[in-house]
Amino acid sequence: MNIPITVLPNKDGSFTVISNVLNFVTEGDTLKEALKNAHEAAQCHVEGLKKYENELDDDYYLDRIDQSLNTFVSV
Repeated sequence: MNIPITVLPNKDGSFTVISNVLNFVTEGDTLKEALKNAHEAAQCHVEGLKKYENELDDDYYLDRIDQSLNTFVSV
């Protein structure tokens, strides 16, 4: 599964990764570490979704995916 993420460099040289689809924020001292942490966060989130899939509202996540894919940031 591929999900869109936003990677932000921080003033101290670290990186922040945000997922609007899976609703997580993580950081790392390097880009590689931040992406590794994001991968782990996404895996945990998806495992939780699978575990509780009968209790979740599918429309909520479909709406978030649609919003994320249609959101752009100007720099």
